[in-house]
Amino acid sequence: MHRIHGDTKGYGRGHRFFRLHTLDHRRAGGSRVLSTGGLAILRTLFFAYTLAAWLASIILDAQSGQIRSHFVYFTYLSHTGLLFYLLASVFHTIHLRRHCDGSSFTRIPHVLQLMHWLLFASALLFSTVVSIMFWTMIYRADEYHGVRRWVNASVHGTNVGIMWVDTLVGAMVFCPHWSHPVVLALVVALYLALAYINEAVNGWFTYDFINYKEHRALEAPILLGVLLGIVLLYYVMYGVHILLDRYLPPKFASDRRYADEEDCSDTESLELK
Repeated sequence: MHRIHGDTKGYGRGHRFFRLHTLDHRRAGGSRVLSTGGLAILRTLFFAYTLAAWLASIILDAQSGQIRSHFVYFTYLSHTGLLFYLLASVFHTIHLRRHCDGSSFTRIPHVLQLMHWLLFASALLFSTVVSIMFWTMIYRADEYHGVRRWVNASVHGTNVGIMWVDTLVGAMVFCPHWSHPVVLALVVALYLALAYINEAVNGWFTYDFINYKEHRALEAPILLGVLLGIVLLYYVMYGVHILLDRYLPPKFASDRRYADEEDCSDTESLELK
């Protein structure tokens, strides 16, 4: 699934621990079913829509006097991560379309390569978790009207649709190494710490399931279940990626027929090793 592309000697022990040296750099802008031009257009549209929803959510909270608590919600934090993932993906896809290689990804610092890989995983995983939990545990129809109804649908529905389409059409995949889901679980744990700090300072909980005053002895098992659920769902999604790579493998310039379609005259340097 993860094929080495280019020189890996520059990867230090830390990067190798996170298996960064196993990621084929062309995956950042490659596609399973579309040309890179088509994927660039699709990702640009996704980015524009996500940016519009992101700005609208901030403007609405600013108008209602709730902007100070805007980024206390995991929904908006994960939506921001989705926005930056799409921005980076648009850049790498356009570069791949113009140059037929993954050099835009190869040339950035290794720490940014790792961040992009983790950002993809977090955008897909967190958008899925946020949407499931919102529609099953939090949603009340009478609380959303007008533009806010659209924003709510965008950050709790369209977001997960965008990421799953990007996953099915694009070429990025999860890493099977345990370090990646542990990092994502740690991110959730840090958010929970932020939520409890918010309660201590402002006196209210962002979500009912973290209300330890109500759940008391059940709170610790609930939080542990959330963290374990993050890891479990990560590997369920990894299984989906295995199936995608098996039955719908990415189309790279090393495929002669695809290279001709993409007008990539020099494919020998891109052959998979």
